[in-house]
Order: sequence, then structure tokens, then C-alpha cells
Amino acid sequence: MSPKIVYNSTAFMVVEFIVFYVFFPFIANAFLDGWYKIIPLVLIAFFFLFLLLKDPTFDRNVLTRFNRYYLWKSVPRMIIITVLLVWFTFWIFPELFFVYPIENFKSYVITFFLYPLASVFPQEIIYRVYYFHRYHKVVPEKYLLMFSNAVVFGLTHFIYANWVAPIATFLAGWIFIYNYYRTRSLLNVSLEHYFYGLIMFTIGFGYFFQ
Repeated sequence: MSPKIVYNSTAFMVVEFIVFYVFFPFIANAFLDGWYKIIPLVLIAFFFLFLLLKDPTFDRNVLTRFNRYYLWKSVPRMIIITVLLVWFTFWIFPELFFVYPIENFKSYVITFFLYPLASVFPQEIIYRVYYFHRYHKVVPEKYLLMFSNAVVFGLTHFIYANWVAPIATFLAGWIFIYNYYRTRSLLNVSLEHYFYGLIMFTIGFGYFFQ
């Protein structure tokens, strides 16, 4: 049996899924602390990107396409979600409100620049671009695949050892999934992901993702 046949077999994809979407997050949670948890994420993203670029069935335009029209259509949603995030953080976690930029301004500025490179782009390559290209062969039913993506995206954030991060990312996952399905654009979905991340770190909600 050729390596290509093995690689594209359902059994191999299931094992691959367990290794990269279950085993590695568990290892990161068990043995790494703080920003060190980002290391496996970045390495896996580079590996998946390499596999995508080697795959002749992959549409490389996904990596560079940018839909300006959809971005403008997304602005009302982004405003509404921002208002809800600010209200929720102030109401439920008032002790965290704006604490991060005020008490750790230097770290906040570093986060502002490193967050897209060390977290947003790697996550979107792994959980949107690679996931939907690769596993639609195993789960051809669109909405089941979308649901599985949101669940996996949320569960992975148990590495932050709190209940808020998984729930928040499960819900946010649906926004990113919808964005990606509408645009098929890494840039579009990463930009929206980055925007919400900055809002969360600014208002203090990012405490649960540190």
C-alpha cells in the first residue's frame, strides 16, 4: 500500500486527529506553562501548512485571499460582540476590568504585536484551514463538521486550566467558522479573531487565556 493511500485513509486521519488535536494539547497542558504552551501550536501550524502546500487538491488562494466586502459586512457583528464582551466582563469579572493594560502595560504592548503571529494565525491554520480541508473527507456532513470544529476548538483551550476559556472559544469558534465558510480566507478569519483577542486582552477578559 502506497504512503499516499495510507495518508488519505480514514484510519490514518483518525489517528492524526487524536495525536494533533487531543494528545498535543494534553501534553502542553501537563508539562508547559504560560507562553511555552504556544510552542506546540506554532510547530503544528508550520507542519500543517507544509502539508497543505504539498497537497495538490488544496486551494492556495485561501492563504492570500482577502474579502473586503465581507469585512465591512462584519463590522456591525464585531461592534455588537465587543459591547457584549465589555458588558459581560464588567458585570461578571469587575476585578479584571482593564487591569492588564494598566498594571502590565509592557506585556500588553508585547501581546498586541505577538498575538497574531504566535496565536491567531497558527490557530486559524490548524482549526480552520487544515481542519476543514482535511476532515471533510471523514465528516462530509457540513454542520456536523462545523460542530465538531467548535467543540474541538473549545476543548483545546482547557490548557488554560479554567472553565471560561473553553466556553468562550466554543462560542467564538462558531463566528470564526461562519467567517471562514463565507470567505474561504485565512486573512479574513484571522483579522476578526485578532480583533476579538485584542478586545479581550484590553478589557481584562484575556486573563483567562494566559
